[in-house]
Amino acid sequence: MTNVLILGTAEWDSAIATNQHYVTRELAAAADVTFVESLGLRRPTLRRADVARMAARGRRAFASAAPAAGSSAPGRARPDHTRIVSPIVVPVHRAPTRLLNRTLLRRSTAEWLESSRPRVLWTFTPVTYGLENAADVVIYHCVDLLAKFPGIDGVAVGRGERNLAARPGMVAIATSQAVHEHLVGTGFPRVELLQNVADVSVFAEGSRPAAERRPSVIFSGNLTTAKLDMPLLVSLAKALHGRGELLLAGPLAAGGGSFTAELQQLEELGARYLGLLTPKELAAAAGTCAVGLIPYAINDYTTGVSPLKCFEYLSSGLSVLSTPLPSVRALAQTNPHVVAAEGADVLDHLSRMLAPVTDDVIADRVDSAGRHGWGERGQVLRDLLAAELAQLPVR
Repeated sequence: MTNVLILGTAEWDSAIATNQHYVTRELAAAADVTFVESLGLRRPTLRRADVARMAARGRRAFASAAPAAGSSAPGRARPDHTRIVSPIVVPVHRAPTRLLNRTLLRRSTAEWLESSRPRVLWTFTPVTYGLENAADVVIYHCVDLLAKFPGIDGVAVGRGERNLAARPGMVAIATSQAVHEHLVGTGFPRVELLQNVADVSVFAEGSRPAAERRPSVIFSGNLTTAKLDMPLLVSLAKALHGRGELLLAGPLAAGGGSFTAELQQLEELGARYLGLLTPKELAAAAGTCAVGLIPYAINDYTTGVSPLKCFEYLSSGLSVLSTPLPSVRALAQTNPHVVAAEGADVLDHLSRMLAPVTDDVIADRVDSAGRHGWGERGQVLRDLLAAELAQLPVR
């Protein structure tokens, strides 16, 4: 089997499953996969959450072995043919730590480096410390305008992207039009646009008939001021008071910062925090609501976001109400169940979207998401990889 090394930007057991977790699962259906947890592009602070993450990373890195694939260890399930690596690196990616980090990362990935089989580097981070030079195939899977995220070392990200773009035969994948334009502008000669999809079957199973729906609005995702439009959330919570309910689910300020005071303010206005939910728990909660919310602030970072939760919401039978993210605006042009609006228009649309609907409408929403699941996308990714491997010279 092909030997795939995936460089992630998150921990394997992070609270929310993202592209990198699903891609690992899909590639493991046809290859041996090593998933390398985040190298720490955001400099940690002395906040309790960051200290806890660093301590947990140390425990995993020095453990005798990672949990076996398919084991019942706590956290996200490990697909068969998958190994999780927790490297110890210094979360500073400039001189004088670059040489040390390169040595530590190569030590953590020695099994892949020493493999005699075709080696594939499938990276979600452009900070690779030269691992691409040992790969037969390199794919940069870019899901965000990473350098624009608060706290991220934009210099290291920019340098890494330019280095990857200069590599012959390089393939880049963009998950939004804005990311596609960024990668082309950086110099990547080949960029495939594969916009985000979701684990739609899980959410479709939780969808309930119209008679069991409530006038509730749900947001699931990272509750962080770096992404969310707080004035809009406050307005929505006030508008729903006495008419429905605003539900929030997900981690608090994963990736830095704090959301404690903001959450307290929203709860005082009647919002309800559901905490961290498994996909099945989230599907069960969403399946009784009316509207799925994407209340992102519009800034340099979010213009490149393609929220996979669009298709989670639709496959739950919800309509989708979003701020005018470019990727959601494009989807709204082809899907009548998706609205991208701004300012007071959001509240106007909300009133209409809370009205009861028929089972046929719910079924149409679920059906519109069915073509955007990981089953089909996984095959696309495996076919892309097979095509790249087929071009390699025979050893």
